[in-house]
Amino acid sequence: MARGKSIDEVLADAEKLLRVWADNPEFALSGVTLVSLQAMVDDLRAKRTQVETTRTQLTKEVNDANDSADAVNAIVTRGRASGRGYFGPNSSQYEQLGGTRTSEKKPRKSGKKSS
Repeated sequence: MARGKSIDEVLADAEKLLRVWADNPEFALSGVTLVSLQAMVDDLRAKRTQVETTRTQLTKEVNDANDSADAVNAIVTRGRASGRGYFGPNSSQYEQLGGTRTSEKKPRKSGKKSS
């Protein structure tokens, strides 16, 4: 990509060159014709459109995946909480569900204030 330029800036610059070149047919660039530059600009526009379409699709897919993950996580959280109630907070089953057994929790530090 052109250093420090967006695709829109490159297209705008290319349009300027195309207009000047069309008005001055004697202008020449080695290895490039007016027709070939126009084809390159058209190809760049098509690619930019495809990128924008793909980006929109990707955003939708990411949002759908995040929604699915939220739904599954909600069920897992409910299952863990139910397992704590059913098996007990110090059970191996509760630990297997991802919970921390009561016997493995660190005791809270007392909130003694020094004067």
